[in-house]
Amino acid sequence: MTKSADQEHASPSSYLPAYVFEGPAQVAIRTRTNDQPRYVDTRLSVWTWYDGGLALRVDWASLDLTPELNEIAKGFMAYALEKYAPQTAFMFVRSLVYLSNTALARYFPWDYQDLIAELNGFKQVRQHLVGFRRFYRWAVDRGIKGFDSNIYLKIKDIKPEKVDPYARIFLSQSGLDLDEEIRLLKRIERELPAGLWKDIQSNLMLHLGFELGPRAIQLHSLDIADFELIKSADHENYYTLWLPMAKKVAQRRPERRPRKITTRLGEKISEHISVVQRRFGSNCKPLFVNFKGRRLSVSEIIVDLKQELREAGIDKPNQVTMLLRHHLGQGLADQGTPADMIAELLGHNSTVAARAYVTATPNIARIKEKALGKSPSYQRIMRSLLTGEIVQRRDTVPERSIRGVIDTQYIGDIGACALPVHTHCPYNPVYACYTCKKFHPFSDGRHEQVKDALQREAQRFIDMAEQAGDLIHNRPLAQHQTTILAVSATIERCRQHTEDAEDDAV
Repeated sequence: MTKSADQEHASPSSYLPAYVFEGPAQVAIRTRTNDQPRYVDTRLSVWTWYDGGLALRVDWASLDLTPELNEIAKGFMAYALEKYAPQTAFMFVRSLVYLSNTALARYFPWDYQDLIAELNGFKQVRQHLVGFRRFYRWAVDRGIKGFDSNIYLKIKDIKPEKVDPYARIFLSQSGLDLDEEIRLLKRIERELPAGLWKDIQSNLMLHLGFELGPRAIQLHSLDIADFELIKSADHENYYTLWLPMAKKVAQRRPERRPRKITTRLGEKISEHISVVQRRFGSNCKPLFVNFKGRRLSVSEIIVDLKQELREAGIDKPNQVTMLLRHHLGQGLADQGTPADMIAELLGHNSTVAARAYVTATPNIARIKEKALGKSPSYQRIMRSLLTGEIVQRRDTVPERSIRGVIDTQYIGDIGACALPVHTHCPYNPVYACYTCKKFHPFSDGRHEQVKDALQREAQRFIDMAEQAGDLIHNRPLAQHQTTILAVSATIERCRQHTEDAEDDAV
């Protein structure tokens, strides 16, 4: 770095004394349950806290940071433990571990050019970049020597690589097939001998997962006191479970929301509580426990549920509670449940994921297509919107082929345009083609690719409209939905055309 560049990025903070961590001896952390430690002892060389029954640690001696940087990192982690959820704080630990393996760990303050160069490595993993960015921002806000607000703005502009924020929710929802659901219900409803209380508990968690779709951490956090039985005047029993929310921002303790449950599930929980309190005493607080009467950890819950799913003939890698959540969300969407209600039932912070269920689930698309496909009115409309001729790619001159870009993705080989070769079409290629009479789709065209790209782009419109608070009157989204429907109809026509051609050949 040149001298002028050093001067450019210098700040009054560079003249401050070296930072020394002088935080509290014990930092209060956010806890989900009453039976886990609420404080982290900062006088130890290894800081330990717990979440989901699992120990989370940061070993300061193993980080291999310079002494001053180590002190700064301690101050940041003390702040993070008090402000953020335990798992979020541990994400920052992973970022510090990555930092300790870079050249930046060997010296401090950092050279500007070296810092920017090292950030290319942070970009490979989004959590590492987010953690380092938060660390740097914390230090800037406190005026710590070696951290500059101008450099922070440059760090803030750096984006992680190979990350699609929509990839995890849009068109990635997975659920159970009909035969899998039947097998799962048989597994849930089977009768078990009274002595096999551990198997009964696993069955109960499976039933609860199917009915309410809680995350594993929510099952872990459930207490016996969260179960409520109300007996009406006419001797009817009504059951409620106060489900702890897993991902609510800025809450010291998880909020609990009432969830009505079926009579059968309520009876099973009531019987289970009686057995647990007989075995481990009336002072036992957790709803789900191990053989020693201690609260089941998240990892133990996942192992039990994975075994239950396998026994039901459902073996999907890396999917346990999330599989049941997706199945519940997709089932609600298929029944026409509004996105805001799905978000509330699943405990989401926003309706983005819920709208992915509503707008992009394969089931709802198939239902719409089947229902509309049987409608004579719909068939007449689609015939008026689409060209009646399906053509072969080999019979089309290259100049008539249609190409375009959807969702930043180049797409070609979908069909041919009937306009004269040198005629300029006033409409946007690909987007407008599927509702244009001049469009001649290829029987083996890449129409599925077009549909996928349109659905991804539609999700972006949904997210932007949600931020603007205008999801009802959204013309671009409505136009995309019409086009997606037209593309679906074209796919069906091409499939039927191919089948008819094969029948004629026979």
